[in-house]
Amino acid sequence: MERDRTRYYKIWRFVIMLITLMGSVVRLYAADETGLQLNEQDYFEMPGLNVLVYHNTFSEGHQGGLEIIQHENRVATNGEIRLNPTPGQWQPTAKLGTGVQKRGVSPQTLALESRKVDRENNEISIPCSFPDEALNRKGFNPIIYPDLHINYTMRVKAEGQSVIVTIDFGEPIPEDWVGRIGFNLELFPGNLYGKHYYMDGKSGIFPRQAEGEAYLNQDGEAEASPLAEGQTLIVAPECDLFRMKIESYGSRLTLLDGSLKHNNGWFVVRSLVPSGATQNAIRWKISPHVIPDFKYEPVVHLSQVGYHPTQKKIAYIELDKRETDIQMATLYKVYPSGELQTVMQRKPELWGRYLRYQYALFDFSAVEEPGVYLVNYGKFTSNSFQIDPDVYKQHVWQPTLDYFLPMQMCHMRVNQKYRVWHGCCHMDDALMMPLNIKHFDGYNNEGMTSTLTSFKPLEHVPGLNIGGWHDAGDYDLRVESQAQAVIMLGLAYEEFGITWDNTFVDQQNHHVELHQPDGKPDLLQQVEHGVLTILAGYRQFGRLYRGIICPSLRQYVMLGDGSTMTDGKVFSNEEEKAKAAYLDEMWYKKVANRYSRVFDPEMNLHEIEAYIPELDDRLVFTDERASFQLIGATSLAVAARVLRGYNDSLAEECLRTAEQLWQANKDKDMGDLNRSAGAKVNTLCELIIATNADVYKQELCNMKDDITKNFRFTGPSVGRVLPLLDCDDFKQAVRDAAKAYQPELEKMMSETPFGCPLRTPEYIGFNQYYLCKAWPDIFTPDHLYAVVNYLLGCRPGSTTNSLVSGVGANSPVIAYGTNRADWSYIPGGTFWSAVNLVRPDFPEDKVWPYLWQEREYIIGGACTYLFIALATDHLLTDSN
Repeated sequence: MERDRTRYYKIWRFVIMLITLMGSVVRLYAADETGLQLNEQDYFEMPGLNVLVYHNTFSEGHQGGLEIIQHENRVATNGEIRLNPTPGQWQPTAKLGTGVQKRGVSPQTLALESRKVDRENNEISIPCSFPDEALNRKGFNPIIYPDLHINYTMRVKAEGQSVIVTIDFGEPIPEDWVGRIGFNLELFPGNLYGKHYYMDGKSGIFPRQAEGEAYLNQDGEAEASPLAEGQTLIVAPECDLFRMKIESYGSRLTLLDGSLKHNNGWFVVRSLVPSGATQNAIRWKISPHVIPDFKYEPVVHLSQVGYHPTQKKIAYIELDKRETDIQMATLYKVYPSGELQTVMQRKPELWGRYLRYQYALFDFSAVEEPGVYLVNYGKFTSNSFQIDPDVYKQHVWQPTLDYFLPMQMCHMRVNQKYRVWHGCCHMDDALMMPLNIKHFDGYNNEGMTSTLTSFKPLEHVPGLNIGGWHDAGDYDLRVESQAQAVIMLGLAYEEFGITWDNTFVDQQNHHVELHQPDGKPDLLQQVEHGVLTILAGYRQFGRLYRGIICPSLRQYVMLGDGSTMTDGKVFSNEEEKAKAAYLDEMWYKKVANRYSRVFDPEMNLHEIEAYIPELDDRLVFTDERASFQLIGATSLAVAARVLRGYNDSLAEECLRTAEQLWQANKDKDMGDLNRSAGAKVNTLCELIIATNADVYKQELCNMKDDITKNFRFTGPSVGRVLPLLDCDDFKQAVRDAAKAYQPELEKMMSETPFGCPLRTPEYIGFNQYYLCKAWPDIFTPDHLYAVVNYLLGCRPGSTTNSLVSGVGANSPVIAYGTNRADWSYIPGGTFWSAVNLVRPDFPEDKVWPYLWQEREYIIGGACTYLFIALATDHLLTDSN
């Protein structure tokens, strides 16, 4: 009976999928005949062309406003009114909609609620405005808005394969803003370098680097001179994939190179709003070329590293959503002679629609013979990959430990033979934060009247110039990132006993040498480096710091050697202290353009710059939130265990501090129940393993209800301590919660063809290892393997590289690291957002070093990847 029911559900799923597919095909072929049409997701669509209107609102990340996806490549974005010719981050953008912006309501939500989708007229419109500077004082945004009040409506209407963009103002813009307000559209540079354009028939080239004479604007800042001006722009006339025509019916078009002002800038097409204009103040016609009968070419996604013989092996074939002809897929084995031998050939199984594509799965799990293989589907042939029992033992997790972690080490000089990755940096750390400020990178302490320490604002805090890793593609030290890294590295050492030694670390002399063994396990040296910064804050404050970060935007956006960010000299003499007191008083009364600091309104930009060399020391921020204190305590409890026998005095300090932090924070309200339960349970579990103390065991058992209600967040930690507990009712309740969670987990993992969600898959893999270790009869390691495969290449999008630099046959060798200005990479780094989703349905991984939402390295993600790669190898080989 059960078998019949299952068969019935499978048949109906196939019928529903077929009906949905046929409907999509009918709609798309109809769009092909009539041009762009609004689809069910409220964007304009035809084969080879999509136009989005405020589906995304992340303008500072080049993902907002009007966006154009041409032949499955997002070629244009940020079509919207801007106050700057080539705006960058932290510069004003319009408020979307007519409602009052409230805390907790995202711009994305406001945009979706405010858009008017007129299907009858094939048009989308949205009301917008620029508010006054009061918006910033209310704490919504780190951007300071000028005293400007304008209201307008942006309308986008599709006609054939063109869109007409119209901006209507409620009243003319103020005369003193004429020549400063314009409609911008950004063009992705990576498509255009070396290609040409015509402006009113005159040709030019898109330069790879910013060129041409700059000029100074009214604020004394350099601006890019136009590459061209006119009424009609033809982009990339020589390229069918990217050719586009832009016509302005009114103000002239100006073509600018945004990378002159911002290294991450795109090419910008801009028209100024004329004096006195209201209706049709801006009117453009944008006509991207569309290849007739365009269809997305199949892409084969598989692990760029390869597979263990016994694990599931699937090639994920990504297809145009209109595709109805599923072809044969072939697995070839590559012999030493270069000969290709067919090992398997069959039609892949159609999985169905995910995001904007449909997927077919070619399962070759039955093939276990070691060797080199590749997969062919239609015109697409994959990179070669291995099937081998030792596939995870070399060149998989090692780059993270050998390169990425040393490269991210703060307060150290890092050498690799002839190369210096960076000099000894930030040895002047750190000044105590000013009070009641809004820092540009989220370290906000508005309303705080105390530093929570004995240190006064801008007073030097000694002892902070030791340990820690640069958090991501920038140089700050976030305590939660430091703690997360310590946890992952410590548990990796504890679980898998990795004694790999390939890096020389000299803490006393702040010196690191890559590929230079020193007789000490690298994992323990990295754990030590992490806890040194965590403990440094506690030694000075009796609490953990929240973060250490530079005070100015000039420093924050710095690309290059981190040792050049500050002068290495402590801000301490009497004259400098007097300046510091003045600056503290004036902080955040008025913004000085590209600096986060606010100064006396009478000071001009150049006077402000004069202070930068002296007050360049980073700031240390404190925070009252218990969640940050507890994740630090968790990391110190882990470190205390693994550092025993390696650095006993440090191990003792770690445990003592972890216990003190637990006592000081365990009863504090953290608001969100999931966060509260997870943070407390994680700390308790690590303390139980570190001490075997009954008091901690009893506290954990007393949290039975919170743990079972929030098993997703608490289960992996609790599963590790069950053998140490005597409370049988608690154990049974947790086991029941595990059983109840398992279907929820299966549902989440099965929502994509890859068996893995789009976001933060590393942490899912980490949790899965401990779930299947604690309850092997309930949970399977297959989800862990799926996560690892996802990071190694089994994920959506038109690129096929792994998501770990330097790992696999094809990996991202252009990424958002501290060396991104060199268009380079750091081996072993992986990204905080595995694949970026351009809402509503476009998975994107541009080969471009300046989109942090796509390719920014993060320390916690890399350490978690290292753990799950080791866990996969352990389960597939060492446990068998």
